[in-house]
Amino acid sequence: MDWLLLALVVLSGLALGGMLFQQLVVEGGLGPAALVAVLMLGAVFLALLATLLLSRTRHRELVGKFWLAAFSTAIAYVVIDVVAGQLLIKPLSPPLVPDQYRHHRLVPNSNAEFRQPDFNYVQRVNNLGLRGPDTTVEKPPGTYRIVMLGDSFTMGKGVEDDQTFTALLGASLAPRVANCGGPAVEVLNGGVDSYAPILAYIQLKRDIDPLRPDLVVLNLDVSDLVQEAAYRSQADFGEDGDIVAVPQRAPSGGAYERIRDWTSRNLYFTRLILFHANKRLQHRELTVRDVVSDANFEIAAHTLEDDRDRTEQWVAIFDSLRRIKAYADAQGIKFILSFYPWGHQVNDREWVPGRYAYMAEGAVPSERSRETIRRLAEEAGIEVIDLFDDFRAYEGGEALYFKYDNHWTTAGHRVVARGIEAALWRTHLDALCNRP
Repeated sequence: MDWLLLALVVLSGLALGGMLFQQLVVEGGLGPAALVAVLMLGAVFLALLATLLLSRTRHRELVGKFWLAAFSTAIAYVVIDVVAGQLLIKPLSPPLVPDQYRHHRLVPNSNAEFRQPDFNYVQRVNNLGLRGPDTTVEKPPGTYRIVMLGDSFTMGKGVEDDQTFTALLGASLAPRVANCGGPAVEVLNGGVDSYAPILAYIQLKRDIDPLRPDLVVLNLDVSDLVQEAAYRSQADFGEDGDIVAVPQRAPSGGAYERIRDWTSRNLYFTRLILFHANKRLQHRELTVRDVVSDANFEIAAHTLEDDRDRTEQWVAIFDSLRRIKAYADAQGIKFILSFYPWGHQVNDREWVPGRYAYMAEGAVPSERSRETIRRLAEEAGIEVIDLFDDFRAYEGGEALYFKYDNHWTTAGHRVVARGIEAALWRTHLDALCNRP
């Protein structure tokens, strides 16, 4: 028996040492999740060492009772946590499949039903992998084709297919242009959950360009700044420096990363504990898992008064936006950048209490990010549609954002559709009525 205890002490010690080496030397620090793992391994190591030392004393029976209680408690906790995970961890994204170039994509010809406290809806993905009704790759003759790019806000998380701002915009623009003698108008929804400009750039080149759009609008989201950084950390660049692909990559941290990924997907209470530990300790980590798959206070931090300098991140995201514009110009496609606020940037009533998963109560929004986007877009020669004033001027009785989820309600989508339509009509679409 002593040899078995000694072997367990040695193994647990090696595991603890390996964990500390991986995090402190290889990764460069201990995040909250790693700290919890180290503390657990340390506790197991000390408990096994104490058991070895007490195994031949009068405390042997007491030690046996301790391990019985510890095992029973641990097993009960894991069972309860797994059951809670199955019941409470809802699917937050539509069916996605890995893509060797743009990380992930929607599944063509698929339907997905989502039930959450804020909403219940069915999402239809068409034959081309775009949300909405089927269409053809070849643009119908006499058609002005507009493609909306962006993340889950553009995709329309939380609302039915015909309630997305893309659908609403198409339903309004088509008859309006037809009435003035213009061409048929088709507005396609290219939004994909958790996309950032680097993925939109690849999507435009590989999948949207064959559709021969006349106008592409990229809808820039609050989450894009740090998600862009995360995707860039695993991007492949060509010899000429161009962005070639952002493939999905397996976790690089070995067993620890695999355990953490499994925990995030399956253990509700443990995931909750780690989230609040990250929040309390102000832990910042820019991996795809941390800023794409999970709620993270780092995502919206750049919209708050007390944020740090993010010059490097803004340079990176506008590198992708400049590439999109350059490619669109070369193909004869008009490119516009649209951007909008999250609920906390509109007023103190929207998106409550959901916002507190991303920021502390009492956090003060800043106009810094809005001003930065406008300035950098002007420097890059990119036309913008700023929807902040549209949201802040809204006086309807319906909420624009869900209470818990950070996305728009149907009322929010109506605001976006009206704002984009007004901007397009002022600057571009009125010319369609004057076509010979």
